[in-house]
Amino acid sequence: MLSIRPPTAADAGRLAEVHVRCWQEAYHGILSDGFLAALEPAGRLPLWTQLLADPPAGSLWAAYDGGTAVGFAGVRPVPSTAGVEPPAADRELWGLYLLASHQGLGLGGRLLRAALGTDAASLWVASENARAIGFYRHFGFRADGAADLVPEWENLAEMRMVRPGQGGISG
Repeated sequence: MLSIRPPTAADAGRLAEVHVRCWQEAYHGILSDGFLAALEPAGRLPLWTQLLADPPAGSLWAAYDGGTAVGFAGVRPVPSTAGVEPPAADRELWGLYLLASHQGLGLGGRLLRAALGTDAASLWVASENARAIGFYRHFGFRADGAADLVPEWENLAEMRMVRPGQGGISG
């Protein structure tokens, strides 16, 4: 049974595993094999432990197959990015990841709707990740011209996408 719900502190270990595996799947061919191979769930566990200790309402959602987490979405207030004009939206989708084995089942759209509804929002996506860009376009996001490089991720080029608030979105 596929479901979407807020994760609990007990999900931290599994979400750390999902986070790493999703990166390895999504960024294969974008980041080096060595970089991706060096990622380990233990490195993400402190992040997930902290995020789940006392998450603000509506900020974290997870997708489950049975009782096993297979993806997640996170929202936060838009942080300031040095040298980049802030977007009009005040909420940022900081991550939406779903294991490749569970893509194409509607879970990504369900995660996005749970996290944001139809609210205005922004997000950063790897400029070379055509699949993710197409997914976000389907849900009303458009590139706004802002770009950034993430040095600690092998100078990963990112572009910002924004979506105005909507009465209804497709998907």
